[in-house]
Amino acid sequence: MEKNIVALMLQEYENFTRSERKIADYVLEHQKETQYISITDLSAECEVAVSTVSLFCRKLRLAGFNDFKLELARAALPAGAIPGSYGGEITPEDPPAAVMGKVLHTAQDALNNAYHMLSERDVNRAADLLRDAGQVICLGQGNHSVVALAAWAQFSTTSPKFKTIQDSHMQAVMLSTLSKRDVVLYFSYSGATHEVLEAAEVIRSRGARLILVTRFPNSPASAYADTVLLCGPNEQPFQFGSTSALISQLYVLEVLLSEFIRRDPETAERNRQSVGKSLTQKCV
Repeated sequence: MEKNIVALMLQEYENFTRSERKIADYVLEHQKETQYISITDLSAECEVAVSTVSLFCRKLRLAGFNDFKLELARAALPAGAIPGSYGGEITPEDPPAAVMGKVLHTAQDALNNAYHMLSERDVNRAADLLRDAGQVICLGQGNHSVVALAAWAQFSTTSPKFKTIQDSHMQAVMLSTLSKRDVVLYFSYSGATHEVLEAAEVIRSRGARLILVTRFPNSPASAYADTVLLCGPNEQPFQFGSTSALISQLYVLEVLLSEFIRRDPETAERNRQSVGKSLTQKCV
């Protein structure tokens, strides 16, 4: 049987460099916590470079850090269990009532966690940026593109300056023509994908502003952001964009929307009245 990642680390331990042994020591002592940590945070905990963590993963014949976290989660996952979250693992023996309860508990914990992670100062800063922006581009990749679409749908009922686009090619076109008065509202759980980093670099080069909604305060994209709104559960590697992460981001979206309206309720109400009249024509 193929060795799991923990056994492989122990086997290769003597072949690691001093810096790589620091990573292995941390992971072996904090196996569960490492499943949820970002590569930036792990490098800080171990006092090594991010590139050292990447090399460590490749030495274990893995594609990268995310692949490493997948293998770490697989090594810790009980046989037959379905990856869950705060509500406990969902097992094949669970009746529908138990599944319903665990999923509900997970969603409730996600909202509670998002509330405690969100900073009032950062919300104020983000709301001010949205209010003063010439246009606001709502973006996200993968599952989080759904949240960006929801953000555009919600904000567009209050102001015409909110926009979104799903096609990656047209996203690049839109970002490359931003002005200094424009703002990008970007949803990214990790804040460490190639897409968000490429977008952040273009946004900075254009002198525009970036509001980043993410889980990790020290993510690579956070260094480019004018304000960072933290939210999200400790997502397991096997979840690949969990509903809990989306629920957390939707909570942040609703907070931003409420703050945006509160700053200019008359204009928002006027636009919503106009939208409401148009939409009534679509109802039977």
